[in-house]
This record gives sequence, structure tokens and C-alpha cells, in this order.
Amino acid sequence: MRLAALGLVLLLWGGAACARPLEAGDLAAARAGAMAGDAGARFDLGRMYRNGIGVARDSRAAARWIALAAEAGHPAAMFTLHNMLTAGEGIGRDEDKARVWLERAAAMDDPQALQQLAQYLQTGAPGYERDPARAAELLAQLAHTLSHHAD
Repeated sequence: MRLAALGLVLLLWGGAACARPLEAGDLAAARAGAMAGDAGARFDLGRMYRNGIGVARDSRAAARWIALAAEAGHPAAMFTLHNMLTAGEGIGRDEDKARVWLERAAAMDDPQALQQLAQYLQTGAPGYERDPARAAELLAQLAHTLSHHAD
């Protein structure tokens, strides 16, 4: 099985490790927690703005809240900020910063970041030299991480 496909299988298998679904009713709690400095609440509020859950879609507000969560050490926010920086979504496009956030999230065992970084190293995506051995190591790390999140 190709490494990228294995990573996708592992990520789908461990879906519980991903961010929880949000509803419009979560807005007040997310906003209060975000204002109090809670990184998880800041990430949730950013996702709500990004996806228009309980608020109008606002990619700039989303990027601001998600960046605050990432700066506070929230791995899923780091991965999401990587995606937003790569796409220039709500924030200026910056592939160098995007790589930094992806690598920080992977270093914290974020499943999505591990899978994405492994794929980049497998294919030699822009900014990454091809390194199939390191990609395989990351996928093994992903499998280990997901087996511990499956509880």
C-alpha cells in the first residue's frame, strides 16, 4: 500500500482524534472561552467563523482566532493555520510560515499534520525534499498516536 494511502486509512480509522463538530448553540461558550484566553475555545470560535456556524462566514476573523489558538500551543489550530496560510484564506499566503506551523503540529502528534507532512515528504511537495524513509517514520508515529486516541 502506498504511504499516502496508508496515512489516509490511518487518519480515517482514528477520526475521533479530529476536532469535534460544532453547532450554532456552541457560539456563546466558544466566544466566552476565547475572550478568557482558552486555546480550545479560540480554535472553536475560529472554526465557527471559518465555516459560518452560528455567525456569518468571516475568513479574517477565523484566521485571527485560529492563529491565537495556534500561538497558544493548540496542535489542531496549528494544522488549520497551516492550511489557511497555504491557501491565503483570511490571511496573507505564506508558504514558509505554513511549513513552520505544519511541522510544529506534527511535532505535537497532531494526526492530520503527521499525515500531511508524511505526504509532502513522500511526494517532494514544494518546500520539502523527497524523503520516503522519514515519511514512513511519520506514518508509524501516526499509527501509534491514533492507537492511543482510540479509547
